Amino acid sequence: MTDTPDTRAALEEALGRAAGAGTLLVALDFDGTLAPFTDDPGDSRALPEAQAALEELLATDRTYVAVISGRPMRFLRSVVDPEGRMLLSGSHGAELLLDALGDAAADSELRLSPAQQELLDRATALVEAQVARYPGSKLELKPTGAAFHTRTMVDQSLSARAEQEMLEAFERLEGLKITPGQHVVESSVHTATKGEGITAFMQATGADVTIFAGDDVTDENAVRELGPGDLGIKVGTGQTAAAHRVASPAELAGVLARLAELRRHALA
Repeated sequence: MTDTPDTRAALEEALGRAAGAGTLLVALDFDGTLAPFTDDPGDSRALPEAQAALEELLATDRTYVAVISGRPMRFLRSVVDPEGRMLLSGSHGAELLLDALGDAAADSELRLSPAQQELLDRATALVEAQVARYPGSKLELKPTGAAFHTRTMVDQSLSARAEQEMLEAFERLEGLKITPGQHVVESSVHTATKGEGITAFMQATGADVTIFAGDDVTDENAVRELGPGDLGIKVGTGQTAAAHRVASPAELAGVLARLAELRRHALA
């Protein structure tokens, strides 16, 4: 989808409808959606305009903000939402935090069985070996998996080959969930998806309308859980089931700012 006047008008119309919902859930991926990609994943932060829009939405009645990410919960709690006002789903849906709903909500404690821990250890060892072969690549450890990152590889001409090798190595481990992404190949010993995360949040909040925006193939699981009255937004290029598209996190930040404005006027 290109950014033509017609598509901009369609998104504006969809935002207007969503803004008038009785209860609105705004769910968002983090990397590549709220935050531009960085060489060091630990440096990633939401764009200031996006953060300001989220702050306004959080201060609005009957409006919930959720972040659904492949990042581990410890990162989401410490960096993305240190004040504990958002609904959080980490590790691709394997970790959920519903504290923002009040005292009745609880953090879903993540436990690995001995077999899952052994599988995680084997996957981690595979990534460590791959990192040793490709200078600049990185291992990211998560509570349920290990990820191989190529964005910082010294020789980017080898990144596709390195990712394919990592994929094939992971495939030899029975029971491992494998998720290729943009400059990353992720593994998990849990079968949870972002679709399960957004479904849990939709049910917990009783949202009349849900908006979800994401940039990666893993986000399509969440997009496919949206109903006919909900709003899906794809950030960047690539195939998607979302009805709307924006070019970048910066453009999405503008969309969120506009949504916050429309929501404020709708509830005035």
